[in-house]
Parts: sequence; structure tokens; C-alpha cells
Amino acid sequence: MKRWKQFVSVMLVLVASLVFTVYPGVLDAQEPVVLRQPANEPTGLDPAQGGFGYQEFFSLYEPLVDAYSSTEITPLAAEGWTVSDDGLTYTFTLREGLMWSDGEPVTAEQYRQSFLRQLNPETAAYAAQEFFYIRNGQAYNSGEITDPEAVGISAPDERTLIIELEKPSPVFLSYVGNSGYVPVRVDLIEQYGDQWMEAGNHVGNGPYMLTQWDHDQLMVFEKNPYYNGIWKDNRAVDRIELVLMADAWNTAVPAFEAGEVDVAIAPASELPRLLDDPEYSSMIRPVPIAGAVILIMDTKNAPTDDVRVRQALSLSIDRKVLSEQVLRGTKPAAISISPPQLAGHNPDAGIGYQYDVEKAQALLAEAGYPGGEGFPEFQVTYWSVDEAQLTMQAIQAMWSSALGINVTLNPLEPSAMREWRISRNEQPFNLYYGLNWAGIQDANQFHNELFDPNNSLKRSRFDDAAYVDLIRQALVEIDPAKRAEMYQEAEAVINEQVPIISLVYESQTWLVRPYVSNFVEIATPVGLMFRYAHPAGLTVNR
Repeated sequence: MKRWKQFVSVMLVLVASLVFTVYPGVLDAQEPVVLRQPANEPTGLDPAQGGFGYQEFFSLYEPLVDAYSSTEITPLAAEGWTVSDDGLTYTFTLREGLMWSDGEPVTAEQYRQSFLRQLNPETAAYAAQEFFYIRNGQAYNSGEITDPEAVGISAPDERTLIIELEKPSPVFLSYVGNSGYVPVRVDLIEQYGDQWMEAGNHVGNGPYMLTQWDHDQLMVFEKNPYYNGIWKDNRAVDRIELVLMADAWNTAVPAFEAGEVDVAIAPASELPRLLDDPEYSSMIRPVPIAGAVILIMDTKNAPTDDVRVRQALSLSIDRKVLSEQVLRGTKPAAISISPPQLAGHNPDAGIGYQYDVEKAQALLAEAGYPGGEGFPEFQVTYWSVDEAQLTMQAIQAMWSSALGINVTLNPLEPSAMREWRISRNEQPFNLYYGLNWAGIQDANQFHNELFDPNNSLKRSRFDDAAYVDLIRQALVEIDPAKRAEMYQEAEAVINEQVPIISLVYESQTWLVRPYVSNFVEIATPVGLMFRYAHPAGLTVNR
């Protein structure tokens, strides 16, 4: 028996040796490179929707151009483009051999269908106004034109996409690189209905594909085997695991400390402890964002239809206390409606961003509410996440102390918040908490996107004819210096009228394990869209 066991052992060694000689790659097989990142449950993977899920788009979809990796706009799914002499016609040529994650070819017609879907009023796209630059885009979205063939988008062949504009635009090409301008498979949306975004049904043209979505638990993205784009060989991460949490922005630190995720946002409540910890303090990475935490008021609904009330509410917010004490220095205090990354930033005009309790009290009295007497029932609606809760509780106390008014706090789950916000198109409200991140690095993101009544992205219903005329002129002004001056003038109006109040400028503080490289460096210039497929991309070396 002993000799028999020895014989078997020798034969196993010989067989193994033969296998690895014939198939030498077996010896070199490596574990897949995995990044585990906390995330909020996405509201969906539809580019026409707003809300959580924005970051995932750049893994699953690929726009025509890259507007974020550098200061210049460079080709991505399009190998190049031309612009007519009058600046009205853009002709894009798709790269040869592009494929969807199911192996089907990507065509110019699919980009066309996707853009028309964004403009179709039945889609109710969150940011349809980003497509209003296109000839007849706004008319089609409003229902004035019902024939999609009248919209200035055509695809004469499989690799050529032609877009005609209403007017020359200095920012249109930046929008073409934004998450709204990505293609979707309209045929699969029609086939699967609301289930088209689920794992097994979803098909994208990006460097990764969705292979698993256990709702409220886990999303998994793996390399798209059919991806033949510019970053095909720049995908150091094989598998991205998004660990889904109810409030990933504020509750992921315990999972990070337990080794369950590789990166995590460090909220204000955790930051002092982490900074005092020798191990974790070295892992802190701040990421500024061209955006702001904002309060949106209904300027057509009492009492915030009175500019004096809006000014009083803004003047009685101590943004320094909010920034340094409530949010523990994680976000800088706002000194103007827009953040300093944008050319229209103008902190030198308007009274809205001073902290002046006496003036606030006087303005409230002028409006008919001395000491808060007679101030009507007032409700503030916001996401039920820790940071929003901390912020609104602090402001509630400031308004009570300084103005003598009491406000009711109305927290909603993120999905319910989105539905509530959409319903404000028609229904009045008092005030709600929101975020405004610049999708592109341009001043129109805090003016035309927020306040043009044709867009009304945040639904403040603010409508000042001279201001609207100014921002519409600025939107098409080609001279950068003149354009910046126009937006600074516009900013002075908003800082004075305060239909929307900026509280603090956005920034997120991340904890990043030492074995994760380039995590922060591949964030875009305007926000947290981490590009896992990128020439200088993220790597994980455990």
C-alpha cells in the first residue's frame, strides 16, 4: 500500500508538470484586480434620469468626446470631428470597430436615437435643456414640433453623426462629453421596459459592463470583453464592486475600518477622530468639486416671493459656523452663488452672502414679520442623509434664534426626494435642500441651468427679464473675457435676489488605502466621476 501511494504521488507530479509545460499560463494566472467602493443605491442607469448613479455612467457608457481628462476636449468614441465655418454644424466620425457589451456594433444612428430620446417630452429627461443647443431641440421637447426628423440630428451612415445647432455655442462640445450625451440601446428599452437597466438586460458601450446588481447590497462591474475604444488597454481594474449603502456618503467609515471596502468618504462627524489617528490620517485625500450645497426657494409662493424674506433668510445663516463647526471644515463657506472654479464667480457684489443678523431682522420686519410674528408655516424638504440632517438642524436653529421663525424639517428617502422634486414643476413649495455640481467647467451651470425659465432645473421659478436676457447673451458669447464679465454681472443679480442660496462649496474627503493608487488623481476637474479606464488610471496592488 505504501509503494502504491508513492507511485500515485509521483504520477500526480508528472501530470502536473506536463499540464504546466503545455499550458504555461496556468502558472502565471493572477487574481483579478478588484476595487471595492461604497456607493448609494443608484436611482437607475438611465442617462435621462437625475440623482445617484451619475458616476457609474462613465464606466458603462462612452460619449463621443472626453471633456474631463484634461483642459482640452479630446476624441473618445469619435475619432474626430469638424465644425462648419459658421459654427452651426458639427460632424462626428465614430471610431471603427466600436461594439456594445453584447457584441453588437455601435452606430451613429444609435447616438441619434439616444439624443432624440432625451428631447422627447414623454421621456421627461432630467436635463433635457442640455440638448436645446440643437436646432429645434427645445421646440421638440416642448411639443411645438412633433416630428423628430425636424430636429437637427442626422446619421447619414453608420459612422457619421451630424448635429446642427440653433446658434454657435462656446460650450456645446463640452456637453457632448457629458453623461447625458451617451448612447443607449433604445431597442432594449422597448423590449425590457423598466427592467432594461438590470444586470443581464443592460447593455452599454463603455469599458465596463454590469454583471450583478443585488439591490441595496452590491453592484458589480467587470471589463466589457467587446470594448474596442481608446482605453481598451488602460483598464488596470478588472472588477469594480460597489457596496451599496443607504447613506454611503456618511456611513461607510466602519466598513473601511473593517477592511470591507478599499475607499470611503470621511464625513464631518468622523473627521476629527480620523485626523487624530496616526494610521488613518495618512489615508485622507480631499477632493474639491465645482459645486455647492444649496437651498432653493419658490419665488412665486409666499413668503419667499418677497425678496426681503429671501435676503433675511440668507443673511441670518452663519456660513462660517456651518463650515467650520457643523461640517468640521470639510466644505468651505460659500461667499457667492457659484464656486471659485467657475469664471462667473463674483463674491464682491450683492448683500445675500454677508452674515448680518440686524439687517436680516430689519428686512423681515419690513416684509411684515417683525420678530417672526405672523410668519406662515414653513417647511424645508431634504434628503434623509446625515450631512443634510446636520446642516438643516443647524440652520433651523439659526433662523429660530436670529429671526424668531420656526421651520418644519421634512426629510425624505433619496428616491422619494427625487419624485417630490419632479412634482415641484407644478406644485408650490417653501424651500428645499439640494446640490448643484457643475457638469462642465462653465459659468452657465450656475445661471442658465438654474434660472432660465425655459429650463428651471431646480424649479425656483425666478424670472427677471433683464437677468434672463443677460445670461442668454452670455451663453452664446464667443469672447471668453467678455463672457466672464457678463456672468459676473449676472452673479451680482443672483447674490442680491437670492432665489437660491449657496451654503458651502462642495468637497469630499476620502479615505484611501495605501495600495490604491491614482484614486483622487483621476477625478474630473469638476466632480467625482472616477475614470477606472484611463491612461493614468486607478490601480490596486494589495
